[in-house]
Amino acid sequence: MSQLPAPTSIREFQHVFPDEDACLRYLFDLRWPKGFVCSSCGGAAHYSYPARRTVVCKACRTHVRLTAGTMMHRSKLPLSTWFYAAFLTSTLTPGISAVQFQRQLGIKRYETAFHVLHKIRSAMVAPDREPLHGVVEIDETLVGGVHHGGKRGRSTEKKTLVVGAVEVRPGKKRNLVAGRVRLRAISDASAATLDAFAGEHVSAETVVLTDDHQGYVDLKKMGYDHRPEVAAELPFVHREFANLKTWLRGTHHDRIERQHLQAYLNEFSFRHNRRFWPFSAFHRVLAIGMSVAAPTYRQLYDADEFGRDVHPG
Repeated sequence: MSQLPAPTSIREFQHVFPDEDACLRYLFDLRWPKGFVCSSCGGAAHYSYPARRTVVCKACRTHVRLTAGTMMHRSKLPLSTWFYAAFLTSTLTPGISAVQFQRQLGIKRYETAFHVLHKIRSAMVAPDREPLHGVVEIDETLVGGVHHGGKRGRSTEKKTLVVGAVEVRPGKKRNLVAGRVRLRAISDASAATLDAFAGEHVSAETVVLTDDHQGYVDLKKMGYDHRPEVAAELPFVHREFANLKTWLRGTHHDRIERQHLQAYLNEFSFRHNRRFWPFSAFHRVLAIGMSVAAPTYRQLYDADEFGRDVHPG
């Protein structure tokens, strides 16, 4: 198999993926990078039904639908629409809103555009991603947004608490730079909540820099080299908070409901962590999207204010 293409412009994207067949070939190579192997009998010979997005094993007649179990599962939209959405969301610095996406592709219903983008955001969290390590700054901030029945304005009533962690890495000319980032919408800044966040996203024995908030008091007991400071500056995590808020205001006009905020935090983190390789991010989104369960329409609207399904199952 030749190396999968990573288009670096919209014109190149249109050249690489001119039709459904090109998108199907890409999905085929993602699923079977060394060539087709039947999961039932191990056979390699196969034929395809492009109209059904299906590959059939010649030996045992097992049918494999290329989009089954992916973020595109049961979607009637053209694959080119999904690919274009993945390209714009993963490579454009400001991303794209559902309204902009709806207009650009002429999608009839806003809800369809919204659903597609949220399914793509679900593919921006790799199940096996490596925890942060080295030196990490952790802090919390309030992020604005909307929720049903809320008033517009700057009151904290409609704001959501977000905890963030940023790696601090050596850069060129002895300067320090921000490494990878993790963000999580949280209900409170208690020790239990912050301990859980650190335990999930930061490797043990990492140097953790925080302010003197009591919610971080247990980090040293958890095996971290915790270094709290009174009135700590924490420049790297604060810069990411500022960039996050600028993006939410600029692209989404701070009109994000609480139950959807985590998906946007994941999108922001995904692009930040791949900011030096933006066009390989397109491939990464589709690769993750081939193996993760995307939220259903019901789950998007039946979630609590922190994005958890209130009717799991």
